[in-house]
Amino acid sequence: MRVKGRILMMAVLTGLMLMWCATSFAAPEVTIETPTPKAGDTLEVKGKIAPGEDLYLVVSSSELFKAEDSIGSQEAAKLGKKFGDTEIPPVFYAVTSNPAALATPKVVSKGKWVAPFKWDIEVNKINAWETIPEDVKGKLGAVKTSDQWKFLTFTHENKFGINTVSKERPIGGGNARMVMGGDTSKSWNKDVAVALDKATGEFTASFKVSKRIAPETSLDVFVNGEKAGDVSVQKRGFYFRIGGTYMNPLVVFLGALVIGCMFVIVGAAGGLFTAAFQITVIGTQGMVGVNAANAVKPTNLFLTLCSPITGVYSYFKEGRFAWPVALFFVTGILLGAFWIGPTYSAKYLPMKAYKFYLGFFCLVLFIKLWYESTQKSINKNKAVKAIVKKFDMEMAAAKKEGRAAEMGKVALEKGWHATNISFTFWGEAFRANPVALFFGGILIGCIASAFGVGGGFMLVPFMTTVMGYPMYLAVPISLCGTFGTSVGGISRYILSGYSPDWIMAALIAVGAIMGGKIGPKIQKKLPEIFLKRALALILLIVFLKYTNAIPFLR
Repeated sequence: MRVKGRILMMAVLTGLMLMWCATSFAAPEVTIETPTPKAGDTLEVKGKIAPGEDLYLVVSSSELFKAEDSIGSQEAAKLGKKFGDTEIPPVFYAVTSNPAALATPKVVSKGKWVAPFKWDIEVNKINAWETIPEDVKGKLGAVKTSDQWKFLTFTHENKFGINTVSKERPIGGGNARMVMGGDTSKSWNKDVAVALDKATGEFTASFKVSKRIAPETSLDVFVNGEKAGDVSVQKRGFYFRIGGTYMNPLVVFLGALVIGCMFVIVGAAGGLFTAAFQITVIGTQGMVGVNAANAVKPTNLFLTLCSPITGVYSYFKEGRFAWPVALFFVTGILLGAFWIGPTYSAKYLPMKAYKFYLGFFCLVLFIKLWYESTQKSINKNKAVKAIVKKFDMEMAAAKKEGRAAEMGKVALEKGWHATNISFTFWGEAFRANPVALFFGGILIGCIASAFGVGGGFMLVPFMTTVMGYPMYLAVPISLCGTFGTSVGGISRYILSGYSPDWIMAALIAVGAIMGGKIGPKIQKKLPEIFLKRALALILLIVFLKYTNAIPFLR
C-alpha cells in the first residue's frame, strides 16, 4: 500500500510539474518599452508568444465604467436603459496581427445631402460578438461578455457614444479606432506598427495612445489574454479635467479675447464662434460618461455671459441703448433659456448632431447678413439707409477735422407703455411691441440655450429684420439678450449635472470681458456693410466645416 501510495503521489507531482512547465512555456514573455508614456505618445510592447499563434495586444483602462457613473443626468439615463449595469474599460485598444477576427473594413458614403460634394470613406466596422472566434474571445482582457462588447462597440461607433465614453476621436471622418492592425494604408492604423514572426512567436507592437487621456490614468496591458503589466499615462501640458483636453491656458484666453471683441462689435455669433473654438481649437471632449456637446454648452455660455457686460455699459454711456426694448425682450429670453432649452438639448443634441445644426445656423445667418449688407436691402429700410448715410458723413467729417466720430443717441418718447415703445435714434423714429418682444424672447432663449450659445445669431437678425433697427441700435439690445440666455442656460445645465469646466470658463470670461471693452471702440471705425460681410464669410467657413459639405475642410 505504501508503494502504491508513493507511486500515486509521484504521478500527481509529475503531472503538476508537467502542467506548470506547459503553462510557463505558453505564457507570453512581454516587455513594456514605454511604461509611462505621455498622452498622445507611442506605447511600445515587445515579447514572445507561442509559435503559430496570432497576436492580440489589448491595452485598456484599469478603472471600469458603467452607466450610473456618469454625472450627466441624460447620459446616465440613456446608457442605463440601453446597457444596464454592464461595466467596460472606457479606454480600449486591441492591436492584432489578425484584425479581421474583430473588425471588417467597410465603405460608406458621406455628404449625400449635397450631391456635388458627396464622397466615400472606409471605416473599420467592429464585428458582432457572435461572429468572433471562441478562442479569440478569451484574449480581450477585461472584456469577456457579449454585453461588454456591445457597449464598447456603441462607444466607438454610435454618434451618441463617441466622446461620451471613448476618448479616441473619430479618424478620417469615420470611426474611433478600437481595433488596429499593421496595414498603415488604413486611416485607423495611423502610427500603428505590428510585427510578428509566427515561426518563433516574437513580436513588436506599437501605437499612439489618445492625446485626450487624463494624466495618471492607469492602463492594463494584456497579451493574448494574459496580463503583462500596466502603464501610467502622464500629462503633456495643462489638462482641463471637465473639458477632457490638454491646452495651453493662454490660447484659451487669447481666443476668448478675439471672439469677445468681435462679438461686441456685431452683437452676434459670439456663442457660435466660442463653440467652434472649443470644438476645433481647444478640443473639448468632456469627462468620461458626459457627451462632449454637453461639456461645451455650459462652458461656452460664459463668453456670452461676460462679454456683454462691458459692451452694454459702453453703449449705455454713449446713449445707444434702448433699455425698455431690452427689458421685455430679456424677460422672455430668461424664461425660455431656463425652463426649456437645456433639458431637451442634453438629451437630443450629442456632439455629432450639435456640430451639424451649429453649421446649419451659421449658413442661415450667413445668408441673412449678406443680404442685409446689399444696397437693395438697405434701400428697403429708409431709417437704416438714413443712419448709414449719417454714419458715413460723420466719419468723413471726423477724419477731416481730426477728431473722434460721434454716434447718434437714443431718445425715448414720453408716455411709452407696455403695449408700445416709441423712440428716436439719430433723428430717425422707431417703435417696438413689448408683447412681441416677450414671446419672441422665449422662443429665442429656448433655441439659444439648447445650443449653449447666447443667441446673437438670431437676436441680431430679429432686431435688424423683424424690428427694422440698424446694427448700431440692434447690437446693444442683442448683447442684453445673450446675457439673459447665458444666465438661464448656465443655471439649468448645472442643475442637470452639467457643470462647466470652471478653469476654462474663467479664462473665457476674462478674455470676453476684455474683448467687450475693446469692441465698441473698434465698431465706431467700421462701416455697417463691412461688419456684416466679414462676419458672414467667417460663418460660411464654419458651416462648410461642421456639415462636411466639402471633404477637405473636415
